[in-house]
Amino acid sequence: MISFGKMIIMDLDSTLLKSDKTVSDYTVKVLSQCHQNGHMIVFATARSECECTSYIELINPHAVITNRGAIVSIGNDIIHRATIDVKTSNHLLMYFLNHPNVGFITAFTEKGYLVNIPQDKHDPAWGEYNPKGYTDFSSGLDCETYKISVEIFDDVTANDISSSYPNIHVIRFSGEDWYSFADKSVSKWEGIKALAAHVGIDLEKTISFGDDYSDMEMLRECGVGVAVANAITEVKTVADTICDTNENDGVAKWLEENILL
Repeated sequence: MISFGKMIIMDLDSTLLKSDKTVSDYTVKVLSQCHQNGHMIVFATARSECECTSYIELINPHAVITNRGAIVSIGNDIIHRATIDVKTSNHLLMYFLNHPNVGFITAFTEKGYLVNIPQDKHDPAWGEYNPKGYTDFSSGLDCETYKISVEIFDDVTANDISSSYPNIHVIRFSGEDWYSFADKSVSKWEGIKALAAHVGIDLEKTISFGDDYSDMEMLRECGVGVAVANAITEVKTVADTICDTNENDGVAKWLEENILL
């Protein structure tokens, strides 16, 4: 087993990535130096792994925690997974299909990424997410789901789901009408714990960076939790410290000043 120093865990969108979804040469250099110094580099994101491909190729992290923690991968090996069972997945999908305050419905499964409204592959709003297929979901799915993300236009609908499905965890994306639904056991922090146990890293040696609701638990529980300056107020409140914004390479600056001494 490789002996690592720190485990450095980074959310992607609005944390490591700039608003145009790029990563600066400076950030790539700092992360490479951390890698060379024996620290473990980890992505922890609500994205699926296929949506992270370009960043994985650019930065070459040791591990990737995707779908908000439903899957933890080291290379091609999945070391942890948690899903919504078929029956519950279909109940949720039928509820959304018949609700007037719901727009887009997406489901990420082991068979691919599915959407309920056909998408123009040239639409820049969806290009990054690269939906794998269209289905209206009315016939249901024959497989488990890692996450179901839904465009919901009122808080009441999302809250109704929370009360009706106690085994489902609901998180809203800040500033958007999108909600993510996953098994109650799914979180980035649970993924971090599974990964740390697998590679033998003390959780006190974990450092996490984030900006949104799904990052709050890992920032609160990791050895050091760092909020980017553009994070929502709730995230800043639970963080141990705050770094510069994602636009100003906040993650890399903090690592250079505090880890690469």
